[in-house]
Amino acid sequence: MSDFATLIASLLGCCNRKCAAYTRERNSTELRRYNFVELADATQSFSNNNLLGVGGFGTVYKGCLDDKVVAIKKLRFVKDEEPEEEPQEIKYLKRVSHRNLVNLIGYCSDGANKLLVLEFVPNKTLRHHLDGKGNVLEWATRMKIAVKSAYGLQYLHENCKIIHRDVKSENILLDNNFEPKLADFSLAVFLPNIDNVGHITSVLRRKNVYADPEYAKRKVSKKSDVYSFGVVLLELITGRKPLSESDSIVTWAKSRIEEVLYDKKYEGFVDLKLRGACDEREMQRMTYCAAACVYKPLNSRPNMKQIIEILEATTPLKERISLHGGSRFDLQSVLGIESKQITSPRIFTYEELARATAHFSNKNLLGEGGFGIVFKGSLVTGEIVAIKKLKHVGEEQSKSSEFEKVIMDMSHIRHRNLVKLIGYCIEEFNRLVVYEFVPNKSLGFHLHGNIRMTMDWSTRMRIAMGVAKGLTYLHEWCQPKIIHGNIKVANILLDYSFEPKISDFGLSKMNVDLSNSYISRVNSEGSSGYLAPEYINDRKLTDKCDVFSFGIVLLELITGKKAIKNEGGFHNRLSTLAVPLIKRALDKGDYNVIIDEKLQSYNKDKMVRMIHCAASCVYKPADYRPQMSHIVQVLEGNVPVESIWLRNDSTFLFHGAPYVPHNY
Repeated sequence: MSDFATLIASLLGCCNRKCAAYTRERNSTELRRYNFVELADATQSFSNNNLLGVGGFGTVYKGCLDDKVVAIKKLRFVKDEEPEEEPQEIKYLKRVSHRNLVNLIGYCSDGANKLLVLEFVPNKTLRHHLDGKGNVLEWATRMKIAVKSAYGLQYLHENCKIIHRDVKSENILLDNNFEPKLADFSLAVFLPNIDNVGHITSVLRRKNVYADPEYAKRKVSKKSDVYSFGVVLLELITGRKPLSESDSIVTWAKSRIEEVLYDKKYEGFVDLKLRGACDEREMQRMTYCAAACVYKPLNSRPNMKQIIEILEATTPLKERISLHGGSRFDLQSVLGIESKQITSPRIFTYEELARATAHFSNKNLLGEGGFGIVFKGSLVTGEIVAIKKLKHVGEEQSKSSEFEKVIMDMSHIRHRNLVKLIGYCIEEFNRLVVYEFVPNKSLGFHLHGNIRMTMDWSTRMRIAMGVAKGLTYLHEWCQPKIIHGNIKVANILLDYSFEPKISDFGLSKMNVDLSNSYISRVNSEGSSGYLAPEYINDRKLTDKCDVFSFGIVLLELITGKKAIKNEGGFHNRLSTLAVPLIKRALDKGDYNVIIDEKLQSYNKDKMVRMIHCAASCVYKPADYRPQMSHIVQVLEGNVPVESIWLRNDSTFLFHGAPYVPHNY
């Protein structure tokens, strides 16, 4: 076999490597080789009446071959170039097979005439529609185009070792279902061992706005495609042309992205044609990806797999991007993580806080927990706060260093679903913590209190999502991780928009090793219905204990019943009472048996997801319980419920699960 034949065989072999669910099998039949006359006839001698577009490396015509509409690309003739047996583009396209890439049907290599026969994609280009010449692209369509184009690029990069090098909205074609297909691999370069090749050198022939700044150094890599893809994302979000008379879209967006990610100010940034009809979370994620692709240096940019995970919300956003001029914005806001400059906690005197609470009058009492009593207070500035007066400490505990360390650690915790620390007081044996005041009482009050209005389903779902994100932040973002240890409906506070805020986490020990945790000293009165079996039996506290407790909260949201009817009764725990109901719902699909009878209506799909999450949190052993980030993805519908609860997991739903009666 000749070297050329060996190369072609190896290229075709790459098609056997699949790219997720988006790879398409190619028919084993060889590509058809056409002669020049056949293709001339198909295009009416390359008449401009059939012209589809002109690019840097050739002209594309609409044609008809074998009663099928095709696109025929006539490559430019380079007079001094040595004719090849096959043009380089054919060698690359032979090995590419993916539903989001334009498919090669055949080719012509007849002396100086080099032509490609490609599938015809009927609905023109992404740029055509963004310019308003076609249908107005709805937000869901734009999101689909972004995600599936990313899958196409991931396939090129990881399966074919091909760098596209001409990613732009004009090279993203759309079919009649607005399924995107990347076109024009004229500049693609085959790298047989891309992991060991830092960059290649090439002459670039394309619009400068899509060009990675690293191109000035003649460096080309997969991250160059990532940069170009980021520009396309900016086009999808804003609808703007990549290049205007005044500046490029990259320059224009730079000063505005901070407000989008920071303050959620979309006016003047998001395409006016959308008229506000877009998913805010998806908008945030796409904006984040665009910023990470375009404004980060080459080595720090995400790869296409990471971009897909962010767009599909299967991974949290952790990194911060610095823009030129020192401006910074925190991309964690997508998950509710506050990113503005963290200020040091304020130090109050005992007398200040005494005056703020009318000397700790019971008229201002908000609640009492294992660590102390909480009062409503009014500071001299007029600010309303919640002041927690911790229980008396003995002389051996009176040193302030440990308490101050915990307070300073708490001051760096910023998430919209966690109660914010404002300040503290240390005076002799007095320890007080000042928090933001959350006005709408607790989730327990609204679920189980003597109030006439029943909390509707959409509110319950929003609360579940908010609490899950807050716990994800504590477990997976904070370093070291923070385990709450006392998740219950009484510790989930609500603002007037029913946005949940987790309280009472600040004094849990901020250490992975929790053998001497503060929580081990918490009076668990009123909380035993939320305690995980491993903590009850062995005092073993891990983040999976929080997951268990969160599952109980989900059961309360689903059923409307309390976690425990009265203290000390094993058979009165919701985790026990719900076993046959959960089993019937999951095994037989009879969900009505478990749903709060006061609910007038609910979204069945979302309810099913919440039930599956509750089951996986409560009834699986600790080692098998999911992480909070996984729960977030299931609740949002980004991953299937089967990823968190398999059919055979019903074996965990035995009589009395998860508690064993003789332990009590």
